[in-house]
Amino acid sequence: MGNRADNKGKHSQKQQDHKRPRRSPFARVAADYRIGHRSFTNLSLYAFGLSGVWTGVGAGILPFKVLEALELGPIEVFGYALNKNGALGLISLIGLSVAAAMQMSAGWLSDRDSRPGRRLPYILVGGIGLAMITVLFGFAVSFASLFVVILAMQLFGNFGQGAANALIIDHVPEKRRGEAAGVLNLWRLLGAGILTVIVLQFMANYDPVDARQWMWYSIILMVVVLIGSTIWTVMSLRPRRGLSIPNIRWAASPTRSPGHELARPKKATISRSYVAFLIALAFALAAMSSLQIYALFFLQDVVGLENPADGADLLVIIIVVAAGLAVVPAGWLADRLGRDKLFFFAGACGATGATLLLFVSSLGPVLFIGVIIGVTIGLFLTLTWTVANDLVNRTSAARELGYTSIATLSGAVVARFAGVGIDVVNDRSENLGYKVMLVSVALAFALSAVLLAKVARDAVRVDGQPRKEAHEAAAAPD
Repeated sequence: MGNRADNKGKHSQKQQDHKRPRRSPFARVAADYRIGHRSFTNLSLYAFGLSGVWTGVGAGILPFKVLEALELGPIEVFGYALNKNGALGLISLIGLSVAAAMQMSAGWLSDRDSRPGRRLPYILVGGIGLAMITVLFGFAVSFASLFVVILAMQLFGNFGQGAANALIIDHVPEKRRGEAAGVLNLWRLLGAGILTVIVLQFMANYDPVDARQWMWYSIILMVVVLIGSTIWTVMSLRPRRGLSIPNIRWAASPTRSPGHELARPKKATISRSYVAFLIALAFALAAMSSLQIYALFFLQDVVGLENPADGADLLVIIIVVAAGLAVVPAGWLADRLGRDKLFFFAGACGATGATLLLFVSSLGPVLFIGVIIGVTIGLFLTLTWTVANDLVNRTSAARELGYTSIATLSGAVVARFAGVGIDVVNDRSENLGYKVMLVSVALAFALSAVLLAKVARDAVRVDGQPRKEAHEAAAAPD
């Protein structure tokens, strides 16, 4: 009787399934990207405002602030006088160091609480705090005050980012992390691209004496967008009980019996695969950063543009659009074809693009190659974040994902110090330094792709069998 009842129930369920209208693939995709409860967009929208602030301030306002600080007097560090590029580089590198430390610290704190919504208070405090400090940034005049404000921005911004890093692993099953990572990077690129373009247009009218209001228009825009995107993500993901003060404790032992202290869990250690991933990520980021940092001088010295800024603006737009078009399909394909295959394709695109730049002599071919570079960047952004989520432990996800900021810092340091080598080699032979740089970039893309493909392949197999984790059963966003 029991088996007959079970069979009858299954038959009834099948009939209901056949009667229930199935959503088309387009409807399912729209559900994942819409602004609705726990969609991929809601997991990612905070990044729109956050990336917009970082790029808007860094590319649109900070250079003007540094020039104003230089007008007040020379900037010296340990007796060495810094020019405008040196001052910008110093702020950037020290800021990235603070970012790395804060991301890991905030991530570790958010991992300690096992309650629903444990990441959200950090995201809220970080976003609101960054907005307030961004307003103070407008009042900074001297290099010392500018330096302090930028460090404070890094502290608050990465306090929220450290916890937000784990949102995908908290809410998305393993088989759909590629799609989620694609949406996250899409919103990052949109925030960085849209806000930076608007800020640059505002700052084109800026004058420190007669038209200072344009800086404040830029700051108000970034602050409003940052607060709005932060609150949207927090309110969309909030648990039914609402937000509360984080309960920082050893999550592995939430209770204790009389006379016994809370037992601390074993110290979490990152795997060798994750270490290899971070090294390969640093190589990829160094390659991408080098192309970005020296693009203006390359267009001026190699391509021969009289006004390289115009060419650089057009190149940036092409790269951002190409990357934006690539991030979402990259995530979808990564979930279906495998991360390792796409890494090989990304590495081939990057190496090809860098190699082709060795033979350019006009702007047209550079812009065409910019499409290839943009696709490469979009692929690497989505694939690396997907694999990072595959490799970390769920119980310490935010802290371990914070280690990616160390790879970011390492790649940035290598790219910036490469400028010294470019100048030295250029002195020996005209433009030879740029050629050496491009060959190095091509090799870095190829090497990082091979290493990342191997890590990605190992990440989804344990003892020859597909890895099964408890969090795979978690419900996907609606």
